[in-house]
Amino acid sequence: METTLKKLTLDDKQLLAEALISQQYALEIIISELNDIESGIKRMEQSKYLQLLTLYEKLRIR
Repeated sequence: METTLKKLTLDDKQLLAEALISQQYALEIIISELNDIESGIKRMEQSKYLQLLTLYEKLRIR
């Protein structure tokens, strides 16, 4: 994944984010990530987990 992210320009990343958000996929992905972390399927640093929670709140309110 890191290699793919390096290939994308800032404009590419912004366009991707806008598409994911406008189609409500971003919220679904964040919910899935949180569920995986909370059920123990995935491990993540506490700070990243808290960032995901904050992002979830921002997307949910939309």
